[in-house]
Amino acid sequence: MANIHELVDVGTIQVSALLLRDAKFFARSLDSRPLIEVASESEASVDDLGNAGERTVTVNTPVGAFVAAYMPWQWRGPDYPTLIYHHGSGERPFEFGRFSSNSFRRLFVATDDVIPANVVAVRAPFHDGSNMDYARAMGELENFVGMLAASAALIDALATQASDRTSSPVLASGISLGGWAVNLHRACFDTVHRYVPIFAGAALGEMFVSSVYRKMTAGPAQRRPDHLREVLDFEEEFRDVEAANCVPLLARYDRIIEYDRQRPAYAGMSLSVLEKGHVTGSLATDRLREHVLRVLSACDIDRIGRG
Repeated sequence: MANIHELVDVGTIQVSALLLRDAKFFARSLDSRPLIEVASESEASVDDLGNAGERTVTVNTPVGAFVAAYMPWQWRGPDYPTLIYHHGSGERPFEFGRFSSNSFRRLFVATDDVIPANVVAVRAPFHDGSNMDYARAMGELENFVGMLAASAALIDALATQASDRTSSPVLASGISLGGWAVNLHRACFDTVHRYVPIFAGAALGEMFVSSVYRKMTAGPAQRRPDHLREVLDFEEEFRDVEAANCVPLLARYDRIIEYDRQRPAYAGMSLSVLEKGHVTGSLATDRLREHVLRVLSACDIDRIGRG
């Protein structure tokens, strides 16, 4: 019998699917090269991270150019670690107003906690307009692939810039869509000291095939589950990374990023588990922030890896 956490996830997706009507994921086209290939061949360049303000970036990918953005929100200096954070699906991470609701604002902006790090926020392509604009763009699988590939390439450019400016560790964290982007970066580039994915894994195609999120997937795509797995999954490449540099967080009752399906990619890693679902877990701000800050603290103390 489903508990309240699972029921909230299911209800949220059912309502979202009704609102989308014909604008569901991959409704227009299922053509795309594999995500892991596209991301590996994508490139971005960024400016000095010490200057505040939002900056747009055109990321070149094998499936076209995608416009993303980043914002150095806090720069404490070269003696501090750098945290690169990627938002969740449908969020507008640079909106800090009192009534705005996004994970970056909740975790790092609207808190009295001191964040002992240089903090840079990433905005994925298609996240500077309305939610319906985003949904329409996701009608093409290639746009979804390009979006994630662009985010991974932007994370890589930011990590490289941060490493050039400081000898302190660089971390990449993100929630849901952001967690997938962070894990994709690890599978393709592996250039940061610690990865902190929240509610994500490496079997991305599976989310559209077997979780409750399949209700957000168009009928033709639902009927080609193996194709979605072939294009979007990157478990093998993720597991091939030998570095012990990933500290994931999953929610046990998550019906979107399903715990039992995504956990195998993290075998041998220090996996933390939240006794909540996807929606209720996403709103457990203190717990999420605590997880990220704990990894930050440990990273700064021992100056691990290549730092």
